Amino acid sequence: MKFSKNTKKAGLTLVGSMLGFIIAKKYSPKETYPFILIGGFLGSVLGEELIVENSITGDLNDAYGNVYK
Repeated sequence: MKFSKNTKKAGLTLVGSMLGFIIAKKYSPKETYPFILIGGFLGSVLGEELIVENSITGDLNDAYGNVYK
């Protein structure tokens, strides 16, 4: 199953938010919202770096298919 870049980025953002929530519940049960925001931000930044870097280094023929043939 192939996922689009936006779906991959959204998934990593969700994972980051969930990790931020888990960390917040463990260390600071009163304030969880800032941890969720920071985790989502870190997840989206990492997702952007990993996904964009992967798509740039990939083969151009794979990326564009048979457009030029």
